[in-house]
Amino acid sequence: MFYPINLDVAGKSCVVVGGGEVAFRKICGLLEVGARVTVIAPEICAEVAKLVEDGEIFLLREKFSPDLLDNELLLIAATDNPEVNQLAAQAARAKKILVNVVDGTSGNFNVPSRIRRGDLLLTISTGANSPAFSKFLRQMLEAELGANFGAGLELIARRRQEVKRLLPNSQLRKFFWQKILTHETWRLLKSGQLGDLEELLNHALESFGAKSHDGTD
Repeated sequence: MFYPINLDVAGKSCVVVGGGEVAFRKICGLLEVGARVTVIAPEICAEVAKLVEDGEIFLLREKFSPDLLDNELLLIAATDNPEVNQLAAQAARAKKILVNVVDGTSGNFNVPSRIRRGDLLLTISTGANSPAFSKFLRQMLEAELGANFGAGLELIARRRQEVKRLLPNSQLRKFFWQKILTHETWRLLKSGQLGDLEELLNHALESFGAKSHDGTD
């Protein structure tokens, strides 16, 4: 059993051990959220080499050894050699570094399948029991959750402070969002009718005794 957590790695030092295609995917995932990535590998694939050339990552072109680690936040062991992965995992744990091993369960965290729509992030984990099933669920949900859901989150976030101002009572705000976030909102998001969602918010505010977002109380 794993405790779910979303980790802020922006600007943090992270290590990927390995330079192949699997490592490349892990590197891209870290770069996507702003991590500072160091790759340790004697050989790297063309995709990783391009990231090095573009200055997006730092490369230590050598075999892994524990003394190459410093005070990184996390390490991902992504070589095709289980012994190297285990060595990297043991070294990371000894230095209190979070570690994920792509070919086993010897790490202390897993990287779940994920769906990202702007700031909206959904993750799927099977506790390392079936990566294929995680992928299957992700593909099914990706078809259901289009880009409009990310835009919908932006809309809700933009109106949230206004709702807090107009409805200062926390219990009242709870009832308000229960009224808004319904199957009808889901339908509007799926169909991209964000203007109608905006109107729904305005009418709901008025039904709670507040004016819409024209700035008046």
